[in-house]
Amino acid sequence: MIRVLITQVVLFLLPFIAFFTYRVATRGWTGARVAGFGRATFALIMIGAAFVVAGFVAFAVFGGEERGIYVPAQYRDGELIPGGFRPPELVQ
Repeated sequence: MIRVLITQVVLFLLPFIAFFTYRVATRGWTGARVAGFGRATFALIMIGAAFVVAGFVAFAVFGGEERGIYVPAQYRDGELIPGGFRPPELVQ
């Protein structure tokens, strides 16, 4: 779950990073100050939100490659058996 959350945060921040990089490349560090960018900020937020939605769709369509049944960790006969995804035929 944390992987999904970090991915979504990075996807949201990508337009801001690209815009800041563009500003630094064209105007230098002093011209890259973010002040009075009403329309630009709104556009960046909308683009970031679109990236997040696209990321959620991508995770829904292509994510979850683990095939099988999740078996939680168990303590049997004095031994800890780690949990994880097991093929259906191996689950008791």
